[in-house]
Amino acid sequence: QLQLQLVLSTVEKMSDSEATWTSLVHNVNITSEDVLTAYKGWAGTYEQDLTNLRTTGAEHLADELVSTLKSIGKEEKELSILDVACGTGLVGDALVKRGFSDITGLDFCKSMLDIANNKGVYKKLVESSFGEEVPSCLAVKSFDCVVMKGGFAAGHLPLASLGTMAKLCKPGGIVINSMTLEYTKIVAEYQGIEDYVNKLEEEGVWRIVERKVIGDYINGKEGVLHIFQVE
Repeated sequence: QLQLQLVLSTVEKMSDSEATWTSLVHNVNITSEDVLTAYKGWAGTYEQDLTNLRTTGAEHLADELVSTLKSIGKEEKELSILDVACGTGLVGDALVKRGFSDITGLDFCKSMLDIANNKGVYKKLVESSFGEEVPSCLAVKSFDCVVMKGGFAAGHLPLASLGTMAKLCKPGGIVINSMTLEYTKIVAEYQGIEDYVNKLEEEGVWRIVERKVIGDYINGKEGVLHIFQVE
């Protein structure tokens, strides 16, 4: 009873935005079905809530993609990009602002995709789950870059999604994953992320370009960004 009162007291002190976000991404026992239901109900206020939480992930990811492409001599903006777990299109919007136009967005929540579609930043939108296997509606080695922000949280995508992202990327292309650093500590599967990405490098799937910790990524928490070049 005392523990329940403490939890309720903590939630009452949170803003509505923080309470919604915390109940979804910090619940280590949440299922993927619960996550989909939550996003359907959250879609309408999702972007405003993230603004209230001072999220910077989309901008960081877009900037890192530009700088990474420049470092490998690929500065043309006509490159094809797949935005995994695109949600309402925050990453797509950031990419368009930097001159990219051939962007495909993928998400499993139609309510979020409907909002993304209204922005007009995606060339194509795909409603699909994502995980260990390449979705049947997509072809392997068909994108110059594959990126994901926020796809890794409690009850969200499996760690093997990184390997699937590499399969969808053309040889020499760039894969970027951006996530809240805390999830690599509180979500059991993500605790093995460093071993997993190193294993794929040893197997010749990709070359690890950079691992970067980002301060004040969302709600004052740190983020972590992994950048790979597919072999």
